Amino acid sequence: MIKSWLDRIEKRVLQTMETSGPFAPCSFDQMLAGCASLYKAGVKLRYAMYGSGFLQSRRLDCPVISIGNLAVGGSGKTPMAVWLAKMLVEKGVRPVVISRGYRGTLEDEVAVVSDGRDVFLDAKTCGDEPYMMAMEKAFPVVVGKDRYKAGLMAVETFAPDVIILDDGFQHLKLSRDLNLVLLDYRQPLGNGRMLPAGRLRETLCMAKDRIDAVVFTRCPPDVFQTEPLLESGGRSFAKDIIKKLPPVPVFFSGYEPFVAQLFSAGEDDYKDDLQSQWLKGKRAVLFSGLARNGSFAQSVQHLGVNIADHFEFCDHYRYNEPDFKWIIDRAKALNVDLILTTQKDWVKVNLVYFRDMTVAVIGIRLRFSNPQGLEKFILNNTNG
Repeated sequence: MIKSWLDRIEKRVLQTMETSGPFAPCSFDQMLAGCASLYKAGVKLRYAMYGSGFLQSRRLDCPVISIGNLAVGGSGKTPMAVWLAKMLVEKGVRPVVISRGYRGTLEDEVAVVSDGRDVFLDAKTCGDEPYMMAMEKAFPVVVGKDRYKAGLMAVETFAPDVIILDDGFQHLKLSRDLNLVLLDYRQPLGNGRMLPAGRLRETLCMAKDRIDAVVFTRCPPDVFQTEPLLESGGRSFAKDIIKKLPPVPVFFSGYEPFVAQLFSAGEDDYKDDLQSQWLKGKRAVLFSGLARNGSFAQSVQHLGVNIADHFEFCDHYRYNEPDFKWIIDRAKALNVDLILTTQKDWVKVNLVYFRDMTVAVIGIRLRFSNPQGLEKFILNNTNG
């Protein structure tokens, strides 16, 4: 009963976050707007305390790059952290990625998720994103709510050349040398309101003096043909945002979905990194627990998949046996070719339940309009 009531409230809040028009007086939305005003005041007070020195940031013995955003919800921070870490490894730089471990069970502890070869914790313990990054087995991953303490562990354990903070822009307790801010190209500031009436953690005005570079994510293909965009007549908010920023570098990126893993019905083995053309014309049931489930559906549609049904769960959802049975029964009833899900969701799935179904796990790669420029900018600002 209580859970059902809380679920209804959560759905109502999420609806409000997507509403851009004026709120009716004395409505639930207006109440959330009042809460947002209090939240905004609290954020301003916190920043003022850091600005005055009452609260102080602490520095580690190596450069720190923060990847963050202004709004809650998916803007590609984890794929960006993976891309950045792999790029640095290719350049001979030793990175460690630090993540908060959102919804993991570690609470205030800090822990090593992976040393770059072996993975020591599961997704339930360390959180979805740290586990996903650890499964790359290409760089160490450390998790901790207190990023300074996690950074101390990373420095002591791995002696890295650089530390990457996944979702660290608002974590002022740890000083950083470079702040990369990611903005969703289509909805960079959501509905323009602060939490809980909108998705903003802070406004652009609050953040602009701390931003060292902006990366627009989820850009449509035409942006790569018209970049730098300032001369284009695009209908995005990108030009308006760029005009409000100090003269910082601006980069544009898009998502490239691919088949990360394929599990065939009745087989114990799996294939990885298949050509995405394999999916064209296939009928599928989807399931996902993301901040923006619709973006996953759009991605697989672009790969030529015919979507028979899509089970949408809340972000960071923890699946259970009834959920799996519900999905599988529906897929069998519709007689689809396969089930599709995301890498973020698959780390929380018990493969045993899907042994009789073909399952494709979709991953995301980032592609940039100017990758060489972004690489040069990062390396120039983290060396020495």
